[in-house]
Amino acid sequence: MVSVKGQLDAPVLDVSSMQQDYWERQEVLLPSLARLNKPKGWKKYFYKEEAPKLILKRLDTTDWEKIQSQHYLLRKQIMKDIPVINKITNKMKSGKGKITKKEVEYLCAMDEKSKPMMLSILKHMIHEPEMTYEEVVIMYQMLSDFDAKTLMAMVNAMTSEKASITTAVTQERSAELSRMRSELGVQS
Repeated sequence: MVSVKGQLDAPVLDVSSMQQDYWERQEVLLPSLARLNKPKGWKKYFYKEEAPKLILKRLDTTDWEKIQSQHYLLRKQIMKDIPVINKITNKMKSGKGKITKKEVEYLCAMDEKSKPMMLSILKHMIHEPEMTYEEVVIMYQMLSDFDAKTLMAMVNAMTSEKASITTAVTQERSAELSRMRSELGVQS
């Protein structure tokens, strides 16, 4: 047992703020871009190749609203294609037969169609270094497949996590409203 008299000079560690910062920001290393940043001359002998990194932050509501308004027409087109995409994904999940070459091409075309929106989301999520949309597009094109998939997986994880929390809160509040309506005898 440790006994301490007087006041401690060290600040108390605030674990909750550290956890919140961890969930709000993520670092992503991009080793495939390290090849573009090699010094010339005598410095190359002392140069330790470090992978460039991005610091991603969660999007807040205003960022989501900007993205949704910028890509309204694209989202509208994608929403029209959702039934076909769901049909193909359900076929893949059930394991009943293989998907055809035409279905694979359709999914690849949808991936390319949604890429501007994903890159816009990425642009808004990048906290450091500050980048324009055009710089994000160029950076993404220069990434290896592994780095691009890793980066998009991080973006998907950070956005879907917030979406699942929002959905859970919405469902909880809807259930609470339904319960209150039934107690009051109000029909919706």
